[in-house]
Amino acid sequence: MDEMKKEKIALLRFQVIATLLGLRKGDWGKKEKLLQEITQKEWEIPYSARSYIGRSTVLEWLKSYEDSGGRLESLYPKQRTDRGLSRSMDIDTEKTLINLKKELKGATLPTILKIAQERKLLPVDFNVSSKSIYRMFKRYGLDKEEGPKKDRRRFEAELPNDMWQSDCMHGPKVDVCGKLRKGFLFAFIDDHSRLIPHAQFYLRENLESFLNCLLKALEKRGLPRKLYVDYPEKKQMPKFIRFFFPGKEIALKTSA
Repeated sequence: MDEMKKEKIALLRFQVIATLLGLRKGDWGKKEKLLQEITQKEWEIPYSARSYIGRSTVLEWLKSYEDSGGRLESLYPKQRTDRGLSRSMDIDTEKTLINLKKELKGATLPTILKIAQERKLLPVDFNVSSKSIYRMFKRYGLDKEEGPKKDRRRFEAELPNDMWQSDCMHGPKVDVCGKLRKGFLFAFIDDHSRLIPHAQFYLRENLESFLNCLLKALEKRGLPRKLYVDYPEKKQMPKFIRFFFPGKEIALKTSA
């Protein structure tokens, strides 16, 4: 890019940040209002199909200018290297996506592109493959997760009978005395061993059916240390469960 083009781009960037220059640190509210006006304004950007400028890009230009002591050259477009970058993107679009990636920590690429489009930060004819953008992020070291990695291991109780989980599933209809009635499968499962203490079909999805299934499970396998219950009767259920499990840890997850 020749000197005249660089200067033309720099002058536009100076015009963008001009109202922000000289603001004191305490002028936070005024700065935010000016930034909002700048990012919502439509600009004629030289040699670019874009017409809007992102907040992070404006702040980057402002910092570069202030750090340089007010030299116009600090606003010149940086010399581009094509290694790892897509030639189908101009340098401003690349910087926009990089700044958004830094701003939206943890956001996926589709989310970043959606927000960039909503803010009108991308050219109308933007059509760059995801692979090219991922390569660009990798070049800038933005492909690595920040902070400690989340523990995604599946939770499991330490020992058998440490915790049971229970649930009810709607089953098929069956013939009962010449009438079709829906069946309901109540079941308990040991979280550690995956053993089923008891499971049985009933004709009613109610507390009586649940307790009948629970008693049969207790008769077979004894008392678990914890019980995770998924049941709709918020008020009645705790009273009955506390009777069977005095002093035990009961996790009541109601579906109502």
